[in-house]
Amino acid sequence: MQYAFDIGGSHIEFGVFDADGAVVLHRKVATPRDDRDAFVETLAGLVREADQQYDQCPVGISLAGGVDPKIGAVISANIPAIHGWPLAAELSEVLGRAVLVENDADCFALAEATTGAAKNARTVFAIILGTGVGGGIVFDGQFVGGKSGIRGEWGHGNDVTGSLIRHGLSSVACGCGRTGCLDSWGGARGLERIYAQIHGAELGSHAITTAWQAGDDKAARVIDIYCDLVARELALMVNVLDPGCIPVGGGLASEVALIAEIDARVRKQVLGRYDAPLVVPGAHARDGGLRGAALLHQMAAHAK
Repeated sequence: MQYAFDIGGSHIEFGVFDADGAVVLHRKVATPRDDRDAFVETLAGLVREADQQYDQCPVGISLAGGVDPKIGAVISANIPAIHGWPLAAELSEVLGRAVLVENDADCFALAEATTGAAKNARTVFAIILGTGVGGGIVFDGQFVGGKSGIRGEWGHGNDVTGSLIRHGLSSVACGCGRTGCLDSWGGARGLERIYAQIHGAELGSHAITTAWQAGDDKAARVIDIYCDLVARELALMVNVLDPGCIPVGGGLASEVALIAEIDARVRKQVLGRYDAPLVVPGAHARDGGLRGAALLHQMAAHAK
């Protein structure tokens, strides 16, 4: 049995998984973003509840952020209460058991590499197309990287300003403090931003993709721009990593036609030959972070 948390800026999901990977207990509560004591008590309360039914189990945590590998401090801009705090060590002491913490995109990648769409691939680059853009890398069942605690973040550090200008778009400031990051354009909010700048009107991401599939010319132009921006940056990652599969998570993972269009463009632009689909909807797009968190102790055991 494994206990797992998926912690975001708005909600905390808690699950208990049995040996076959089935969820036998699930809870969802609001995240106490600004009160550390309330945050810890929320997690501890969920664990105490589960302990009444199951033996004390180790805890894995999928977190919207990263962990500094040198001091164990959490890097989390959207949960101020725990930013800079050694969550794993402190929570382990409170709960009296082993606690492991990893980035949510990495946990999604681990879930997909273990039991999901990429379970037969040695190199997995899983991407998140949600509010923004994220990513995680797994090789032979283990995370890649570990010097800074930040890895797979293909939505930041790149500069897509040239492509924006070519498409008649104006750059916006990214949440990371830079300007021109794909993160501002590659998620659902980015898709909506493109529509607003091109057509001067507001339309939700799902409405845009629905209109596109219905043959709407205005939506088709927006999808063309969006896929160009995403596929160009993703093709670079493919050339660097040569992944066997790129599972997609996040809200846009449910847009099957959109993912297929991105895949077709990526495979046309990369240097290598990929005859079968490479960018595919994740099998655990809805709960990959939680499932990956439940696998963290197993992964750590195999690494020894």
